[in-house]
Amino acid sequence: MVSPAPAGDGPDGQNVPEASDRLTLGGILRAFLPGLLGELHLPRRKLRVLARLGACGQAELLGHCVYQCPECRHRHWVPRSCGDRHCPRCLSAKSRAWLEHQMQSLLPVTYYHCVFTLPEELRALALGHPEKLYPLLFDSAAQTLLEFGRQRLGGDLGITAVLHTWGQQLHYHPHLHCIVTGGALSADGQRWQAPRQRGFLFPVKALAARFRNRFLAGLRELLARGEVTFPEGPLRAPLAQARWLAERQRQSWNVFAKRPFGGPDQVLQYLANYTHRVALSNRRIVAVDEARREVTLRYRDYRDRSQEKLLTLSAREFIRRFSLHILPPKLVRIRHYGILGNNRRQRDVALVRALLPARRARRSPGPDAARPAAPEPLGCPHCHLALRLIGIRDRDGVLHEFKPRLDSS
Repeated sequence: MVSPAPAGDGPDGQNVPEASDRLTLGGILRAFLPGLLGELHLPRRKLRVLARLGACGQAELLGHCVYQCPECRHRHWVPRSCGDRHCPRCLSAKSRAWLEHQMQSLLPVTYYHCVFTLPEELRALALGHPEKLYPLLFDSAAQTLLEFGRQRLGGDLGITAVLHTWGQQLHYHPHLHCIVTGGALSADGQRWQAPRQRGFLFPVKALAARFRNRFLAGLRELLARGEVTFPEGPLRAPLAQARWLAERQRQSWNVFAKRPFGGPDQVLQYLANYTHRVALSNRRIVAVDEARREVTLRYRDYRDRSQEKLLTLSAREFIRRFSLHILPPKLVRIRHYGILGNNRRQRDVALVRALLPARRARRSPGPDAARPAAPEPLGCPHCHLALRLIGIRDRDGVLHEFKPRLDSS
């Protein structure tokens, strides 16, 4: 992946770092992470991810992408990006490509937004076993919605679920955002059944109870197989675990359902903002004080009328909080279920569109609705033509040119 920074055309490929680079996640990690390695006690994989994020866009660490003008043949160097999914600098291009793909499956129906949140008492366990409990969170929420769709609408919903693990102040807050079709496709593919009420999809208290039961049933199985264990302490005893689980069973779990979206175009706008979001965007970083080793962030206080406020953290606490949201390797954090599942999407989306021809003509968004602006291609400052990527120059200065593609026409 290539940084959107302007290309440098000097023969040494060096770009002068901007002062604003200090107010980025990468700049903070470069400034403070080396001196905090002994204090953070992070696992090796999280340290590798943090080091990669700190190296993003730094030519001396990752090298350059080499571009060439097709007209004047002048070469231009752009510092390479890390491409990591936790990097706020690299995600915009991935979000654009993903959103373009999702437009092909957008249906001319009402969509609903449901949020499934793990209770605070379960978060330490989830943080210790994310590779087991994040998939359980996905499965419990999705299967709950699919069951309600079959029981109340007589068919299969379409669901896109996105995992977030953070709150506005970077605390650990695992929850699942689900975008759900306002209707279900019958098993025979002959009917589309929309809910009779327009203000909500399903009763949230009933959803929350079913979600709680499914999650706790899955957790009991994981505990019985020894795939999830409690940290050292009183809950290691089987009787104490049983009591603890019974308390969670009596607890009211939080499922939040927002009002339905106004139309498919608003769904795209929401997805563009939420799908590839990471724990912290660079625009929320307000100040970095290297002398005092502090970082100041902007956040919204949803308990105080969503007012914007400032939060100052020590560099150590900032990095510790950010590291809580580094995902296990290979974990897929955007998943599709029901008629939007990868094995059904192409067939079932076409069936639904055929069942709703009039509504499709009236409500489908235009070709440019909610599309994020595509990045401008890098252009030659001399000829003003789009540059062509011809190779990679590594951090040792060695150029690895790509082999030209042969025209087989």
